Amino acid sequence: MTETTMSQTAAARRLGLDSAWQSALRNPWVLLLAAVLVLQLAVALLMGGGRSMAPAAVDVPLLNLEMDAVSAIEISTADGDSVRLERSSDGWVLPVLDGFPASGSRVDSMLEDLAGLKRPLPVATSAEAQRRFRVAEDAFERRLVLRGEGGETTLMVGDSPGFRRLFARIAGEDAVYDLRLALFDLGATADDWIDRGRLQFDRGEISRISADDWTLVRGEEGWSLEGTDAPVDSAVADELASAVATVSYTSVLGPDSDTDDDLDDPARVITIEHAGGERRYRLAPIADSEDYVLKRDDEPYVYRLSAFDAETLVDTDRARLLGETTDAEVEVDAPEVGAPPAAEGAEPQQSTATATPPGVDDPASDTTVADPPAEPVGGDAANADD
Repeated sequence: MTETTMSQTAAARRLGLDSAWQSALRNPWVLLLAAVLVLQLAVALLMGGGRSMAPAAVDVPLLNLEMDAVSAIEISTADGDSVRLERSSDGWVLPVLDGFPASGSRVDSMLEDLAGLKRPLPVATSAEAQRRFRVAEDAFERRLVLRGEGGETTLMVGDSPGFRRLFARIAGEDAVYDLRLALFDLGATADDWIDRGRLQFDRGEISRISADDWTLVRGEEGWSLEGTDAPVDSAVADELASAVATVSYTSVLGPDSDTDDDLDDPARVITIEHAGGERRYRLAPIADSEDYVLKRDDEPYVYRLSAFDAETLVDTDRARLLGETTDAEVEVDAPEVGAPPAAEGAEPQQSTATATPPGVDDPASDTTVADPPAEPVGGDAANADD
């Protein structure tokens, strides 16, 4: 036995291998394959020496665009709805509404979600799959276009495979991804993005509210009405103050709106004085609708209010503020002598009149006018029925 064979045998014994494995390790083919493996490892180290490993695909951002540099966003649907958001010196605005402010927090939240997307492994790449997942060029749920100094990126957004998950594809690429997004956060109308706190301010800053024939004043001792010493219903006054300080609206009407209203002859004009200055609201009903429009005199925008949101602003009057009975609340008095009898089912009233003898119809108890004359007293009851 040679020295090499003896060393291999000793090594095999130290590894606890049986004689069959010991014989296999001494096979020339095994030794050749082992040498080839060592050579491949050496070549790999030499060719990649000094270079770091490239990042895995899941570590690469999906959208190659700096979100802080995005200056315009366009969101559209395949049905034709679309909205454009632009970044201005005062924040995000909606050009379609004459530059009405958009909800900055909502836009920033969307951009933050998009910036956090990583490129995962694709779930499909075929044209048929793109249409099935609704991320094709002509079949999609949302087309999201981001424009900025770094260029333009378009994301085709499709169906949802689960909660807060959407299929999406970058325009110009074949890969379809399953991303953590919600379609609700990608609204395609101006109403989805309007700033809904435009008319709101601190109720505690209000000092005076005027409308029609009354002026409500807040003093050190509470609310009062100018021109009268009568006490004000503080609950009604507080409700009105809350309504004018937290006006809610469902939409903002664009310059080309065809809403039929008459703001030149408003149903109510309210002037509010507060720590921030003075504002004047005009409210008018919308024809063929229960909603109202509201126009603030120092702004070009027209707001649409639901009937619920406009109710307190329109209906509060002097009588309500003083806690008086309005014309709509009519008290029901007792019927006068000679008045028609109470409706059927009403409580019978006691009468002091002498009781009618048996067998005689009481004309006062009959609500109808009888055509034939009454039968004589004591007549046959059967004849009275004829």
